[in-house]
Amino acid sequence: METFEREIYAHYFEVGNFKPMPNETKSVSLDFLIENYEAFFFDAFGTFYCQNEFLYPGALEMYNKVRSSGKPMRLVTNAASTSIPLMIESLTRMQIPFEESEILSSGDLFASFAKEKGIQEAFYIGRPNGVHFVEKGGVRISENPSENTVIVSATGKEEHLFEDALKILRRPGAKLVVLNPDAWAPRIGKPREGVSGFYAHRLYKEANPETFYFGKPFRSLFDKAIASLPKKMKTVMIGDTLATDIGGAMNAGIDAALIIGRNQPASELSDDEKFLKIRPTYYLDKL
Repeated sequence: METFEREIYAHYFEVGNFKPMPNETKSVSLDFLIENYEAFFFDAFGTFYCQNEFLYPGALEMYNKVRSSGKPMRLVTNAASTSIPLMIESLTRMQIPFEESEILSSGDLFASFAKEKGIQEAFYIGRPNGVHFVEKGGVRISENPSENTVIVSATGKEEHLFEDALKILRRPGAKLVVLNPDAWAPRIGKPREGVSGFYAHRLYKEANPETFYFGKPFRSLFDKAIASLPKKMKTVMIGDTLATDIGGAMNAGIDAALIIGRNQPASELSDDEKFLKIRPTYYLDKL
């Protein structure tokens, strides 16, 4: 991991009161997981696909094998800049369809929070599709919000957005709401890069506002995914990011299998595990 990436995830673990999660990690096959688990949680981006609907080798086979087993499948995603209907369309084009009831998005956690806090206006940084989640909470997008609230669901591409957000976050009673805590993301044919969590952490460090996080690795999204199952089931999470997918799942009491080499560089895995005090339940053998 990048130095700043480690700093961000260490901060998340402190905020979430994570305890060390050591394991005697086993390398296993997907067949082993299907034989031994009743339900499957999956990360989406970086696990099944990457930018421009690029399906990773073996992703379609993984989907079809678990789907044909008849066991419940859930996508547990931080993709808060994509509405659920648009995500469903994209997944269908990639031939890995999920029903709306099978998708748990960090963006969907915002509505109840907004109502609880009485937020009516917010400065928004993210892609246009992410406004869907903000509006579901009854919140208007404003360049000068009365509650001094800034919502981040993706990296702001225009330079002035960061400075505009800082001005708001330095006011009394300011709130920073992070709908996608992912710090770094994989790319195809080029290095990983800092994304929404990276951007939001810079705002947090410079303005030090009251900050609220939704999505992996924080427990609320996993608890919602667990509650969506028909009954208590032995569940495994499959993902590509050590801190969010694996650490978050294990902190919520869910076994977790890491796909190495996408958002978790193989050469850095041992050092990252030691730094974060995480060992996955499993490493998933090459698909």
